[in-house]
Amino acid sequence: MYAASASEVNNRTAQKAPASVLQGKEFKVDITGLTANTKYYYCAYLLLNGMQYQYGAVKEFVTLASNDTPDVPENPDTPDMPENPDTPEQPEDPSAKPFSVSATKTVTFSPGNLQYHPANDEWRFAPSQLEYIGNDNANISDTYNGWIDLFGWGTGNNPTNTIEDNGYYQTFVDWGVNKIGNYAPNTWRTLTYTEWEYLIEERPNYDKLIAVAQINGVNGLILLPDDWTCPSGVTFKSGFDDDFDGCIECFGNYQTFSASDWAKLEAAGAVFLPAAGGRIGSWVVELQEYGYYWSATDEEDDEHANYLSIKSAEAFTQDYNRYNGESVRLVRD
Repeated sequence: MYAASASEVNNRTAQKAPASVLQGKEFKVDITGLTANTKYYYCAYLLLNGMQYQYGAVKEFVTLASNDTPDVPENPDTPDMPENPDTPEQPEDPSAKPFSVSATKTVTFSPGNLQYHPANDEWRFAPSQLEYIGNDNANISDTYNGWIDLFGWGTGNNPTNTIEDNGYYQTFVDWGVNKIGNYAPNTWRTLTYTEWEYLIEERPNYDKLIAVAQINGVNGLILLPDDWTCPSGVTFKSGFDDDFDGCIECFGNYQTFSASDWAKLEAAGAVFLPAAGGRIGSWVVELQEYGYYWSATDEEDDEHANYLSIKSAEAFTQDYNRYNGESVRLVRD
């Protein structure tokens, strides 16, 4: 977290630049757009179990004058600098495990649902797999000074489009073409219809690697990696709630996990898709009752596109209006 004002950092209102990977006690963050010859204040912070923030001491640094060049030590053993220093690092998540999306292809999932900040024109992944924006998606606009996470189909180049006319969603632009957090553009992509279908209905042991659940009060779908070993101290039950056809209550009736239980499952590679509802225009619906996740596949009628639908009784792929706002969870090969 950093700002040119110490009070912003102390009050926790400063700009955040998240790092996805902690190796030992070290992490790396690339920050751009700083003003030359300016004192900045910063502190490290840590999000524990997707619930509680911990903050380090506030420190400071001064940026170079615009015509200054940092000294490079004359050390022949110093490794070469990257050819393009402006290209952000692509951090690897040590807990990310492979998921089969065809008989010959595996992917890893992004560390959370995709989010966009219109006022800052900034993309990021949710700080926690349990996090979703919810009713604040109703504030969607080109100038909204907050985060949104329900997007019309293929709006990687126009994430605030709310026009309720499928004619405005004819071209699919993958959200992964953008720089997302510290990840370089085109690092991530959207699953196709057949890949979602293979993942939830066809891969080996698929029925043992999927379940609806409530985690620390959040309803959604758990997906387990191909090579799954359940961590000790946690009981995982695969499957769905056959007694009810889908509503907020029945997610909790099937199985629940505490934040500490989820931390163990997540460290073992589990992925969670929260039931974040949907959006029609600026109207947010079905929060914590259903989850809707876009695919990259359209229907040939120019009206519909395919998506993954999640409710307590089942998860399945189907098609719906392209203008509907749905969640986006990206993968990389």
